[in-house]
Amino acid sequence: TTGKAQDHWINLNVNSNTLKNDYIGYGFLVSPFVTYNFYESRVAGRPLAFPASGNAWIYFSSNYNRKFALDIEPSIRIFDQENRMNYGLFISPRYRFNDKMTLIYSTNFSRQNSDIGWVDFSESDIILAERNRTTLTNSISGKYAINNKMTLNLTTRHYWSFAENVQFHTLLEDGTFTPNNNYTTNRDANFNLWNFDLSYSWWFAPGSQITALYRNNAQNFSNEIDKSYGSNFNNVFEDNLNHVFSVSVRYFIDYNKAKNWFKKV
Repeated sequence: TTGKAQDHWINLNVNSNTLKNDYIGYGFLVSPFVTYNFYESRVAGRPLAFPASGNAWIYFSSNYNRKFALDIEPSIRIFDQENRMNYGLFISPRYRFNDKMTLIYSTNFSRQNSDIGWVDFSESDIILAERNRTTLTNSISGKYAINNKMTLNLTTRHYWSFAENVQFHTLLEDGTFTPNNNYTTNRDANFNLWNFDLSYSWWFAPGSQITALYRNNAQNFSNEIDKSYGSNFNNVFEDNLNHVFSVSVRYFIDYNKAKNWFKKV
C-alpha cells in the first residue's frame, strides 16, 4: 500500500494477488485544489479553471494461464462542480483455445456528465460548452501460430463517441466561466472510427521477417446525434471504407559474415 501527496494531488494504490495468481487492486486519486488548463481555450494566456476532484477505481484480472481469463475495471470521478461526474467500465474476456490460438475481446464504456470544453470563438469571446459525453470502444484481437515461424494476427476496433451540449458559456479572464444564452450554433458531435488489421508474419531466418498486411479503416462525423449503436456501426462503412495492402521484408545481415563475402569477391 502506498500513499503520497505531491503538489496538488493525493494518490493511494493497493495491488495484490491471490494464491491462484489472480490480481486484485484498487485506489483513489484526489486533487483537492483548483488547477488550470492552459491549452483548452486555444488562446495563449487564457487558462480554464479545472475544479477539485476525486477519482476511485477497482480492478480484477484473473490468471492468464487458464483457458478463460477476465479483466474488469470500474471507475468513478466526482468533481467540485454541480452535476459534473465521470464514470466508466472496462471489461475484457479472453479465451485460449489451444497453445496456438488466443482470442481477446474488450469493451470500454465511459460517461462524462457536465464536462466543460472549448467549442468555438464568437467575436472576442471564447465559447465553452457544458456537455454530456458518452464513449464506447469495442475491440477484438487474436493470434494464431501456424508453426514456430509463422503467425496470423487480427485486430479490429470500433470507436464511437457523442457529445450533447446542454449549456454554452463564455470563458472569463480569471479562468472561470459565465452562461452565454446568445450562442445557438449546433455544436453537438457524433463520431465513429473503425480499424481492421489482418497480418501474416514469417520469420524465414534469424532476425529476418516477411510481413503481409491487409488493413481497412473508416470514420464519419456528424452534428446530429444518433444514439443507436447498430446504426452507428453500420453508417461508418457507408462510402468511406479505405483499403490498404502492404508487404514488408526485413533481412538481418551479420557484419562479421558479410565482410567475408566481399573478401572472396
